Amino acid sequence: MKQLIFSLFALVSITAYGQETKEKFLYVFDSIPVFETIQEEEANLPEHTINFIRVETNKANFGLYKNYDYDKIIYVFTKEYAARPEEIKRIPSIKSMYRKEGRWCLIGSSLPYSGKIIDYYYSGMKKRDGFLLDGLAEGLTHSYYKDGKLEYYRNYAKGTENGESGQYFTNGQLQQTGVFKNGKEDGLWKEWYSTGILKRERVFATGVEQQANEANNVTALFTKGMESFDKGDYKRAVVFYSKAIELNPGISDLYFHRSKAYFHDLQFEKAIVDCDKAIVLEPFYEDAYSTRALSRIQKYVTKFKQNQDKKQTTMQRKAEIPEKEKDKISSDLRKVVELGDAKHVIANALKEYSE
Repeated sequence: MKQLIFSLFALVSITAYGQETKEKFLYVFDSIPVFETIQEEEANLPEHTINFIRVETNKANFGLYKNYDYDKIIYVFTKEYAARPEEIKRIPSIKSMYRKEGRWCLIGSSLPYSGKIIDYYYSGMKKRDGFLLDGLAEGLTHSYYKDGKLEYYRNYAKGTENGESGQYFTNGQLQQTGVFKNGKEDGLWKEWYSTGILKRERVFATGVEQQANEANNVTALFTKGMESFDKGDYKRAVVFYSKAIELNPGISDLYFHRSKAYFHDLQFEKAIVDCDKAIVLEPFYEDAYSTRALSRIQKYVTKFKQNQDKKQTTMQRKAEIPEKEKDKISSDLRKVVELGDAKHVIANALKEYSE
C-alpha cells in the first residue's frame, strides 16, 4: 500500500515550491494537533488505517486554531479513533499538554494535571498509557509497539523510576527485567536474546554495576576496544574485542563491534562473518543486518575504486555486484526496515539493490 502521509507531505512541498513561499500547515490527528515536526519513522501511515481526511483552507473555519498563523489545516481521523469509546476519547494525551516548572498541565489550565493519560501513534494505535499525579508520572506505565504488542512497563513515584521494570522484543519475548530505586538500577538485572536464551545477569547498587572478575575483564576489554575504535586504531580495537570474545563467546555485542572495526579496516569478509555470528545470537540485531549489507556493498565498491586507481581499462560506471550478493543485501535491508529503521537512506538502498 502507498504510504499516504508521505504523499501528503509531497503535495504540500510541491505547492509551496510553486508559489515560491513556504506554506504553513498544521496536521491534526484524531483531534490532537501536531505542532512539532513529524519524524520520518512515524510518518509511515498505511492507507488502510485512515477513516477520512479533511483539508481546511478557509481560516474562518479553523476553529480552535484560528489564532495560529497557518495557511491550511489537515485533519486526519483514523479507524482506530472512530471505534474508540467516548470515555476513552476524553482521556488526555501528553500531546495535548504543556510543561510548567517540570509538571504537565492541560492546555488552557495552569494547574498540574492528575489522572490517566493515553498517547497514540498517528495510526490511532495506543502508544503509551499511565497516570499523572500533580503533573508527574505515578504508578505503572506501559509502552506499546505500533502493532499493539507491549514494548515495556515501568513504575514511577513522583516522576522518577521506582520499582519493577521490564522490556520486550517485537516478537513478544522478554528482553530485560530489573528494579529501579530512585531512578537508578538496583539489584539483579537480567537480559535475554530474542530467542529466549539468557544473555547476561548484572547486579547494580544505586546505578553502579557490581562486576565479577571475569565480567569485569570482558567489560574492560570491550571498553578498551571502543576507545581504540574511537581513536581510529581499528586493528588494536580488533585485538581487544577478540580477547573479550575468548573470555565470553556468547555476547552478540562483541561480535558486532568487532565487525565494525573490521569494516573500517576494509576487511569486509571478516566483518560479514562477525555480523553472521552476532545475528545467530540475536536475530533482532538491527545494526548487524545493516552493517552486513553495507559490508557486502563496500566490498565491491572498494574493489572497483582500486581498479580505477590502477587505471585499469573499464567501461563500468559503478561497481557490479553479483545477483546472489544483491539478494543477500536486499534481504538484510528489508530486515532492517522490518525491525523499525524507515530512514530514507535505507529505503533508497533497498530500492537500488532490489531492482
